[in-house]
Amino acid sequence: MPIDKEDHINPDHYKNQTSLECIEAMEIMFGKEAVIDFCLCNAFKYIWRWKNKNGEEDLEKADWYLHKADSYIDTTGYQDDAIEHMSDYIIKIKKAIKEEKEK
Repeated sequence: MPIDKEDHINPDHYKNQTSLECIEAMEIMFGKEAVIDFCLCNAFKYIWRWKNKNGEEDLEKADWYLHKADSYIDTTGYQDDAIEHMSDYIIKIKKAIKEEKEK
């Protein structure tokens, strides 16, 4: 059953009395590069633990962070490679999960 990404990625406790999302405030405070690295580290964490914690929900969260990091990147570099490798890995895992469910 697919999760509602908005509920799990941007739950109410991240909303404040401002028009900014927390991640947007992080960019203002720490800069774009720090936010990209934050997103990549979070994606890695969710990929690392997906089997032992929240399953497919963690894969969806990892995917969200990879897309968010990708939206900040202007040039090619190590981040592009990291995003591509982690995205490919998530696709492979989701395919294996789907095949297992169809058995």
